[in-house]
Amino acid sequence: METFSIAFKVGNLELDAIVTAFDHHRRFKVEMVTNEHDPILLQRLTAGEWKVEQAGQRSISEKGFAAMQEAIDSYLEKIYAAHNILVLTDFSLAASNAAKYAAAMARSFNSINIVLYHSMSVPLATEIPLQTPPPALDFQQEALSKLEELKNEILPISGSGTTVTVRTDERPLVAAVNILAEQLQLGLVIMGITGKGNLERVFIGSNTITVAKECKVPLLVVPANAVFEKIERVVFACDLKKVSETTPTQAIRTLIHKLNAKLYILNVARDGASFNPATINELAALHRLWDEEHPEYHYTDHDDLVQGIMDFTKEHQIQLLITVPREYGFFEGIFHRSMTEKLAYHTHLPLLLFREDK
Repeated sequence: METFSIAFKVGNLELDAIVTAFDHHRRFKVEMVTNEHDPILLQRLTAGEWKVEQAGQRSISEKGFAAMQEAIDSYLEKIYAAHNILVLTDFSLAASNAAKYAAAMARSFNSINIVLYHSMSVPLATEIPLQTPPPALDFQQEALSKLEELKNEILPISGSGTTVTVRTDERPLVAAVNILAEQLQLGLVIMGITGKGNLERVFIGSNTITVAKECKVPLLVVPANAVFEKIERVVFACDLKKVSETTPTQAIRTLIHKLNAKLYILNVARDGASFNPATINELAALHRLWDEEHPEYHYTDHDDLVQGIMDFTKEHQIQLLITVPREYGFFEGIFHRSMTEKLAYHTHLPLLLFREDK
């Protein structure tokens, strides 16, 4: 559930409204006044058409509803197209690489805003343990200095159309991310996948897992050795459970269009479960959601879900993996397994996580 404001025009009258979005931005409650008794209820259909489910207590013409819907679409387009990106950093090598990846992605998008953020509740990455912690002001000054260094490092990569700003404070990381997401109208959060200090020997850090579970906007997880290249092949790995209710179709579609990439839809199942009678309706729903994008559909069996996905990404030279994980064991599994020889090849593959709508 997300709340935002819009402005639209009905005839010569300029109106403001409060919009609450539900169901992966498919249903909207529109109020002219907070807690309105009889609000407007709108539904955005899969193909982009709108349906007025409840007209509310105000007399709004068909043109008025069209202007309202256009204003909502404009807001969503700005969010989905990731005009505003938050890059999290603890100044580790992996975090710095994620910032460079974000800058290169921004260049491919032509115009974008990047905010580099460090939470002082997450200690600075350092090789030497601190015997006596310095005062908080010293931490802040050091963090700001490092953020400015990182900003200057990525500016040449990001291109002239990109603005880069820096922020640091003492808020807990997850709380800060979600507050900034609302304040800055973020479309994407980007972070690396290693922790600090000795944790850099591991491909997944606890901070990444925590943010992945709680982040309200899409999270792009960038492996430590990933190098940005123009993204031309993207796979959406999904299961066949509540497809219509839980798939953020419009968000994924907008990003695919922004990248101008080819979309693959992948379902990996065990023991032929993809063609179990219980999943036929879900298969039909999946096609209704995506057929207009003309993706390549792939259904395969594998005893190991993660291995099945990774095999597919290698075979089809996938450059970005998108998923809506229901169990974060799946997310952890990809990168823990990357420490083994079997999956080490795949640690270059960025993972874009969309939160399940509950």
